[in-house]
Order: sequence, then C-alpha cells, then structure tokens
Amino acid sequence: MTDTPTGPWPGRFVWFDMMTTDAAKSKAFYTALFNWKVEDVPMGAFTYGMLIAGPGPIGGIVEEKAIPRSHWMPYVAVDDVDASAVKCKELGGTVCIEPCDIPGTGRFAVVGDPQGGFFSIYKGDPQSPGADPDEPVIGRVCWNEILTTDDAKAQEFYSGMFGWTAESKDMGPMGMYHCQMLDGKQVSGIMKNPMNGAPTCWLSYFLVEDLAASTIKAKELGANAMMENTPIPGVGSFSMLADPCGAVFALFEGANDPDKCD
Repeated sequence: MTDTPTGPWPGRFVWFDMMTTDAAKSKAFYTALFNWKVEDVPMGAFTYGMLIAGPGPIGGIVEEKAIPRSHWMPYVAVDDVDASAVKCKELGGTVCIEPCDIPGTGRFAVVGDPQGGFFSIYKGDPQSPGADPDEPVIGRVCWNEILTTDDAKAQEFYSGMFGWTAESKDMGPMGMYHCQMLDGKQVSGIMKNPMNGAPTCWLSYFLVEDLAASTIKAKELGANAMMENTPIPGVGSFSMLADPCGAVFALFEGANDPDKCD
C-alpha cells in the first residue's frame, strides 16, 4: 500500500478492500465503472488485486468464497493497532481478526462495533500510510458513513475509539445525521439505518464527475440501483447501488464548493 508519503492520518479512512465472493466479476465491474487499474500481488495462499485510482493505490480486491455476502471493508488509520484492538473490546466491540502484520506494508486487525458494523484498523509502514483522505480524486472514496441500528450507541463507541465528535443535523423523515469531526475536519457520518430491519454497515461513497451517467453505466454493468440521483441539499447528490456480487456502495457528485455536512 503506497501513496503520498505525508501520512499516517490517525482516525481517518485510508484504505478500502473489496471482499468478494467472485474476484473476477468484481474486478470486471469496478475497472469498467471507474477506469481503475488492478495489479495482482501474490500473498501466499491468495492473490491480492491492488486497486490503482488516480495517483496511486486505494485498496484491493480479495476473494473469499465463504463470506455471507460481498462487501466493502474500510480501514481506519491508528497509531497502535494492538492498543486499538484492546480499546475496541473495552468499548463493547469485537475483534474478528487479531492484530497481525502485512509483510512490507504494515499491521492491521478486523474489528466490529457493538451493533455489528465491521471495519479494519491499520497502521502502515512509513512507505505505506494509505491513500490521502483529504485529496479529492475522481473514482476514489470521498465519504464514509455508518448506517446503524442505534446511532446513540454508535456515537459513544466511535467517539471512544477515535475521538470523533458529532455535529448533528435534523434530516426530517430520514432522522438525525451526525457528522463526525476530528481536528476540525469532517471525517465520516453516523445515522440510524433508514431501512427497517437492515443490519448495521459502513457505506463508502465514490466520487464521480457525472452522477446520472455513472449511475446508468453501473446499471448497464449489472448493478442494482437502490436509490438514484438523490439530492443532498447544499452538498451534492448520490446514488446507492449493489454491485453484481451484492456489495453495496454509493456514487457521489458534489455541488459547487461542497460541504458534506452543512
């Protein structure tokens, strides 16, 4: 994982893995949709498909036939993976994969919040901090939010984990949206899942130049649209889709001088 050498960015999202039941199908879909390049990296028992978007890598494709469903796995940078894994448990979360090294890259663990929202914590080696979260690049992730069964408990957990603080806004029928702040920057969002009965999950938004055209293209490539070209007043607009393997993601087109939470 190499990108700009100005990281790490503790408390920020810096990497994204596509955990898929069909690597070939996922690779074909996303490279066609975003014009990504994929570099296959042998990792012993499996091949890691490094995703190259814009000036460098942003994540990878990993095939796991046994997972219940395909999904995007976001990585949050931390100063100490082992200490953060302990903190996660103390805050009521779970550790699914204990801290371990990625040779020549860094150290990571897969964890979950108390409501079952899964993500990874990561500390890169100096040459591999991850992708700069403050650099807006077409085809890269530009925003992340957790759709949770309990927004109050989620806020308590993530504030304890990463020091995030909330700037909340009433979204009317959609409920309260809690924009997460860290060192004066917007880093993510928390909201109660508007789909009754849906499990807690992280949703990643990919920046596009033309939302309508990208949404049409995604559907032509086999995606199922759940929401299309939905405006966020004063911010931009988005579409939520499930890719051909069932992984949910969002496309986002910003308004002029966009501010995601205002």
